[in-house]
Amino acid sequence: MILLLSLLLSITAPINFSTPVNGIKRGDPVNGTLPTTINLNDSTEQEVRNYYSSLNSLSESEKTNTNVLKNLKPILKDGQGQYSYDSGSDIWKIYEIADRDWALSPASSVQTGTYNAATNTITGYKYGQNNNNPYVHALYVNRDVENPMKAWGNHDQTYGGINREHIWPKSRGFDNEGGVGARGDLMHLWAADGYTNNLHRNFAYGYVDMTKSYTKAEDTISYAKGNYKGTSRTLGSGTVFEPQDSDKGDIARAVFYMVARYNNLAGNDNNISQDNPNLTLANTTDNSTQSSTATTAVSLGILDDLLEWHRQDPVDEYEIHRNNLLFNNYTHNRNPFIDFPEWVEIIWGTKKDTAFVNPLTDELNVGKTQPQGGGDTPSNPTDGEIIKGIPNMYLFIGAGVVVFIIVIIIIILAASGKLSKKDVRTIKKVTKSVTKGSSKKKSSSSKKKSSSSKKK
Repeated sequence: MILLLSLLLSITAPINFSTPVNGIKRGDPVNGTLPTTINLNDSTEQEVRNYYSSLNSLSESEKTNTNVLKNLKPILKDGQGQYSYDSGSDIWKIYEIADRDWALSPASSVQTGTYNAATNTITGYKYGQNNNNPYVHALYVNRDVENPMKAWGNHDQTYGGINREHIWPKSRGFDNEGGVGARGDLMHLWAADGYTNNLHRNFAYGYVDMTKSYTKAEDTISYAKGNYKGTSRTLGSGTVFEPQDSDKGDIARAVFYMVARYNNLAGNDNNISQDNPNLTLANTTDNSTQSSTATTAVSLGILDDLLEWHRQDPVDEYEIHRNNLLFNNYTHNRNPFIDFPEWVEIIWGTKKDTAFVNPLTDELNVGKTQPQGGGDTPSNPTDGEIIKGIPNMYLFIGAGVVVFIIVIIIIILAASGKLSKKDVRTIKKVTKSVTKGSSKKKSSSSKKKSSSSKKK
C-alpha cells in the first residue's frame, strides 16, 4: 500500500518536455540550415528550466565551483547548431535576426516574409542584402546616438562598417580557417563596429589605466566613445581592451559561456581540437596565438575585471532576446549566464565553494517585454515574460489526479474489507501532504509574481 502511494506521488514530479522548434527537436543540430520561419518568442520559464534539468539529479558537490562548467558542457553541446565562419555568408544572414535592432527595424518592417503579430513569428523569410537590410545592435556603438549600422553595410574598418567580432579572440585556442565549432559559435560572435573590433584585436579584456598612455576609439570613430586600449589598471602591466560600459556585462557573459561550452574538466573529451578547444579564465594579459590540448587549456583574462563587468552591467532585454532567438532558431543551445546570472558567482565569484546551482529554484533573469516590435508592432502581453501559471499548472493537475486515484483505492479496499486503520491514517497523511504541497506552490508563485510586479 505504501509503495503504491509513493508511486502515485511521483506523478507530480516535474515533466521534462522537448519542444520542437522550427520542426527541429532538441538534440538535432541545424548544421548550417537557415530557417525561413522565424520564432521571435522568448522561451517560457518551464522551457528554460527543463533545458538544464540534467543538473537536477547531481550531488551538491557536482553543482558548485568548476564542476558546474564540467556538467554544463554536455548540455550546451547537445544538438548545438553549428555554422562555418569561413564558408558562405550564413553568419551575416543570421545577424539580420539575432543582432537586429528591433526598435529601428521592427518585425513588421521585413521586406520579404510575413510577420504575424498574433503568433509573433515571421514566415517565408528570405535572407540577404537584396531582400532585407535591417539596422543591427552592434558592439562598441554608443546607444545614445543614432545607430548607423546595417547588417549589409561595409564589412571593413571604415566608418559605419561592421565586423563579426569574436568576443573570445580566435587566436586564443581556435585560429583555424575553414572549421566550425568555436570559431563560428554565435554565442560569442557578435556584430561590432569594424574599427573598434580592429582596435581590440586579441588583447585581453580589462580596465585601462587612464593615468598612462592609451588609445581612444572615439578619436577616429565619433560614435565609439568609451572604448579604450591601454595598460591594465588591475595588473599594472600588459595591454588590455576596455569596451564601453553598456557592453561590459554582455562581453563578460559571452566569455563565461565559452568556458562552459569548451573545456575538458571532465577529462574525457578525446576530440579536443581548434574546433573544440579547451578554454579557461585567468588574471592574465597574454595574447599570444595558442592552441589548447586535452590537458592544457588556453586562458583569457582578466578574470577579476570580467567579474566586475558582469556585476556592474546586468543582463538586459537585448541579451535575453538574442539568447532566445539563437536558441529557438539557430544554435539550439543557450548561454546559462544570461539565464542564471548568479551562477557566475558560484563558479568564479563571491559564492565559490559556498553555494550550488539549482535549475529548479534559482531565479531566472527574464525579459519584461520583447523588443522585437518597435513602435508600430502590436504588443503581445506574454512576449518576453515568464508565464507564471504554466509550471504550476502541471503540479495542480498532477495533485488532482493523485487525490482522485486515492479516493478510488479507498472505495475498492473499503468494499473488500481489506482497509486497515493504519492504511487509513497513511492515506490521510499522504493526501494532506499532496494538497498542502500544491497550496504552498501556489502561494509561492503568487508571492513571486507580486515581487516581480513591484520590481517593474
